[in-house]
Amino acid sequence: MRICKIVPAVLAIAVAGFLYGCKAEEPPAPTEPSGTSRVRVGMSADEWELSDKVLEDAVLEGLEKVLVDFEVKPQVMVSRTSDQYENNLDALAKENDLVISAGLKMAPMVLRISKEYPDRKFLMIDGNAESPNVRSVEFRENEGAYLMGMIAGSMTKSGSVGFIGGMELPVTRRYQAGFIAGVMSVNEEAGKHLIEGTMIKYSGSYTDTSKVRSLAMDLYSQGADIVMHAAGISGEGLYQAAEDTGMLALGSERDEAAAYPERASVILASVVKDAGRYAYDSVKDVLEGSFEHGLVSSGIKEGGIRISDTLHPDLAADKDLLDLVMSAAAKISEGTLIVSEDPDELEAIKPERDVQP
Repeated sequence: MRICKIVPAVLAIAVAGFLYGCKAEEPPAPTEPSGTSRVRVGMSADEWELSDKVLEDAVLEGLEKVLVDFEVKPQVMVSRTSDQYENNLDALAKENDLVISAGLKMAPMVLRISKEYPDRKFLMIDGNAESPNVRSVEFRENEGAYLMGMIAGSMTKSGSVGFIGGMELPVTRRYQAGFIAGVMSVNEEAGKHLIEGTMIKYSGSYTDTSKVRSLAMDLYSQGADIVMHAAGISGEGLYQAAEDTGMLALGSERDEAAAYPERASVILASVVKDAGRYAYDSVKDVLEGSFEHGLVSSGIKEGGIRISDTLHPDLAADKDLLDLVMSAAAKISEGTLIVSEDPDELEAIKPERDVQP
């Protein structure tokens, strides 16, 4: 799977030249429908410094496929500051049948704008805006993180693993909860350190690579030999620290080894969040007249959460561990294994089986 880092030039390619980096007071130019399509699609994106961009990368991949399959040319507006979000959403709603926003911080603005434009459709990815014309998609990241925790707890040689989050938001806490639960399921001792909080760090940002690198160096110096991150693009700092110390890491949101092939040697696996499929499906539903509003929860069962295609050679060679992980994924999909979303609920967890690394 081809992964791109989002910068303005790449955005332009991803949406066939329809990139609008504009000020709040500048409305977007109308996008003429292409081919036989009578639907216009707009997406509100924020500037590089304001979010992790990994989520928007996935959404734009879905829109690339929209362009090919439906000849719909999306219109993208880039907000240079956070106070432009709402104005840009308003401008997109004036010109488009479907407006897409990605990221939890956009939810309040989507809610307000959707009520002002009841005849438009809105897609809110990674957030929830309850309105009759909004489809909201939230992911059960905790399910994928559980599998990462099983890998870390089984493969650790030091008996200690760590976790680094970006901002302490619900999405990141779901990653944290799932990871801890997964570690506890196979390695109680390593899990205890996570529950106690001694091997958990938050950077307070999804873009501060140097901060994540510093936190990772600290965790490795404390004895962790495998660390997972849920810190957006700043997770590259974890991989830098892993290279510097000869340790290993786990990624999130996308196939990180494919995104950073030069650092693949330290990345065991990643949780992949397939946000692009929901952008694609929503455009398709609008075209077909079948768009429905409401909250969509997506996890392993629905295919919105999965393990990366790229696996570290040591993990790929461990058939017993992969079988164990796939068995857990099947149980999660069937509903016989429920993974907590809240790290505060994990103190009572006991290991399902005793696996000593």
